[in-house]
Amino acid sequence: MGMFKRIKQIAAADLHGVLDRFEDPIAMVKQYIREIEEEMESAREAIARQLAAEQNYGLLIVRTKEIVAKRSRQAELAVDKEDDAIAELALEDKLQQSRLLAGYEEQQAAIRGQLEALKTELARLAQLHRGLTTKLDALLIRAHAAQAVGAAASAAPSFRTDEIVRNVSRMEAKVRRMEAGANASRQLSAALDPLKQWERRDEVRAELEMLKVARNK
Repeated sequence: MGMFKRIKQIAAADLHGVLDRFEDPIAMVKQYIREIEEEMESAREAIARQLAAEQNYGLLIVRTKEIVAKRSRQAELAVDKEDDAIAELALEDKLQQSRLLAGYEEQQAAIRGQLEALKTELARLAQLHRGLTTKLDALLIRAHAAQAVGAAASAAPSFRTDEIVRNVSRMEAKVRRMEAGANASRQLSAALDPLKQWERRDEVRAELEMLKVARNK
């Protein structure tokens, strides 16, 4: 990314060249370090939010699995009592919850992927921070030596970066789009047209027949 490339160029630059180009190279590097620290804090906050989202999906997955298991038991009991109507209702809800469960698991996996990306970027920033801090120590020594012989340099250009913040925002926007897609899918499922209802009815009956065969063995 642009911010990393620019700071790495500064960190790797020849210290004599830095002293020649900038009036106050020490203040410049300190500013870079402060900006990196701000980006690190933004990344940590984003990681905390993603962890919370991942945990929420974890709870949804656990609860949905419990519902699926409960509906399976209810369907089995209904078949044992030869109550097909109750069995069909239980199986219909089981199938719906199973579809929701698959969606939740997919979204949780996506969030985990984003978390890994954020952690990788945070590790890169931490490494860069350590490198610049070391460079600052060396720069202080050379700057003092240069000042002792009256060295001067041109004014430092301004440097602003928000690359990590933009990346984090894009990641959060992606997760929001995924959540919106899941909500839209649930709303669409609730408004199935008659043809889809018949198709789902056939699916439920097929599930019921398989369950009856299994229970009669």
